[in-house]
Amino acid sequence: MEDWRDLKAMTKALGGVARLTIVYHLARQPEISVTDLTGMLNISQPLVSWHLRKLRRAGLIQTRRTGRQVYCSLNVARFRQGLQRLERLIDPSQILDALPMGSALIEADAGAND
Repeated sequence: MEDWRDLKAMTKALGGVARLTIVYHLARQPEISVTDLTGMLNISQPLVSWHLRKLRRAGLIQTRRTGRQVYCSLNVARFRQGLQRLERLIDPSQILDALPMGSALIEADAGAND
């Protein structure tokens, strides 16, 4: 069940054009400062930080602070893990053992991060 919640968190974190654009930029450079991302996206720094927080909570990016500057990098392994889980959902040769049903389905879909 935890895998389902984890996949839900990752897909929700990617559910925005700004966050997808951030992932695009981070996939092309090893690290980008929040200041640079703000300029690339042409949106406010607080809004960039809000989007980064969603990506970080889902484990899709990492951040590090140097003085007052925050740098971000894409967690490529985590991103690929999410893609593999999505591929298993549509692969007819994959039989998933524990599909949520009934009250477990409702419980798995409910959560504090909704």
